Amino acid sequence: MNWFQKTVVALVCVLSTLSFGVAAVQAQGSETEDEAQTSLSLGQRLRGYILLDVEQNGEAWYIHPDTLRRRYLGRPADAFDVMRFKGLGITDADLARVPKATEDVDESYEQALRERLSGRILLQTEQNGEAWYVDPSNLRRYYLGRPVDAFAIMRERGLGITSDELREIGLEESRTPLNGVARHDSYTLGIDRGVFAIEVITIPNTTYRMITDTADEGDCGANCPAQSLASYAQEHGAQIGMTGTYFCEAGASECVGQENRFSSPVYNSTAQKLVHEGELDTHVGPMFVYDARGLFHFYHRASEFGSSLQEFVTREQSSVKAAIANYPSLMENGEIVVHDEPLDRGMRTHRLTRMGIGTTGNAIFLVLVRRATVRDLAYVFEALGADNALNLDGGASSALYFNNDYVYGPGRDLPNAVLFKRR
Repeated sequence: MNWFQKTVVALVCVLSTLSFGVAAVQAQGSETEDEAQTSLSLGQRLRGYILLDVEQNGEAWYIHPDTLRRRYLGRPADAFDVMRFKGLGITDADLARVPKATEDVDESYEQALRERLSGRILLQTEQNGEAWYVDPSNLRRYYLGRPVDAFAIMRERGLGITSDELREIGLEESRTPLNGVARHDSYTLGIDRGVFAIEVITIPNTTYRMITDTADEGDCGANCPAQSLASYAQEHGAQIGMTGTYFCEAGASECVGQENRFSSPVYNSTAQKLVHEGELDTHVGPMFVYDARGLFHFYHRASEFGSSLQEFVTREQSSVKAAIANYPSLMENGEIVVHDEPLDRGMRTHRLTRMGIGTTGNAIFLVLVRRATVRDLAYVFEALGADNALNLDGGASSALYFNNDYVYGPGRDLPNAVLFKRR
C-alpha cells in the first residue's frame, strides 16, 4: 500500500470514529441570496468541511466548495474518487502562499488566494501529487502525507452533524448511473463566458418517456394550485424531474389574486389535454413536444406546433404524450439563437440559478447553472453539444430531481413540471 492509499484509508477510519459540533459554523453563516434554496443554505455555510454523521456511526461526507453538495466518504474507493477527481492541482509557488497549520501568518501570504482555496484538497503537481487540505475555519493547509498526519488532522478538524442537518445538504452524485442508463453530473464548467457550477442530467431518449403535468387540468387564471416537484414525480412514478414554465409567484405584488398562474401551453399527460391551448397562436416562445412514437419536436414558436392539439395530430399522424412551451429559445439546430430572442433586463443581466431542457440526436439534457444569465445558459448547452434548447423557470423556483431525490431544491411549489420515467 503506497502513501496515497494509506492516507485515504486512515482518513476514512478517522472519520468513522470522530464527532464534533457543527453549531458554531452554522452560527457564523450569513444569509444567502433570495433565490437560494433551503437545501443549499447549510451547504453554503459548510462548504469545504468534512462532516461526520453523529447518528450514523460517524459516516463521513465531504462538502465540495463549488457544488455545495455532499460526497460520501464511507469506503476507501469513495475517498479515492474524491481525491482523484475533486483534488485541485497547484504549483509549489502558489502552495507556498497558503500558510501551513503551524506557521505564523504575515503579509507574505495572499488572503484572496487562501479564500479561493478554502475547503479544497490540493495536489502538488510538482511533487508527485502530495495532498493538502485547506481548512475553511482558519484557511491553513494540513498535510495528508502519512496515516499519522491524516489521523491527527481529522481528529482536530472534523465536524459532527446530525442526520436531519445532513439531509438539508444536497447529494452530489457525479456520473452516477440510474439503472445503467440516465446519469447525473455535478461539476464546474469553464467556457468563454466564465466558469459555472452546473448540474446536468443526461437521459438517453430511447429508454425513458417524457411526462408533463399541471396541478390544474384547466386554464386556471387566478389563485391556481401548485405542488412540489417531488409530488409530481411520485404521482407518476417518475425517477427524474425539473421545474416547468414561468409563473406568477405567490407574494409578488404584481401577482396578487393570480398566484401560480401561468400562460404558456403545457400538455397534461394524465388528462391528455393541452392546458392553455388558446395561447398557441400568441405565445412568444418555443415549444418542446414528445409524441407517441417517442420522437421529439422543437418549434421556434408555439404557433408552429399548430393552432390546436388536433392540428398537430392530423399533421404528424401521432398523438402528443408531453409538451411544454416557455421562453426564450436558447439553441436551434446546433446554433445559439438566444441573442435574437426578446429578453428582458433581468434575463440579460441578473446572475441567478438558471434551468433549461435540451436535446441531441440521442439524448435529453436537463441543466441547472448557478449564477448565470439566460444567455450564459445557452452557451452551457452549446458546450454540452445540444442541438436544441429551451429556457425554463429558475431562481427560487429551481428544482432538479434524480433517482427519486432532489439534487437541487425543492424550491417553490410549482403549477407544472417536466418528468421522465423509465419505460
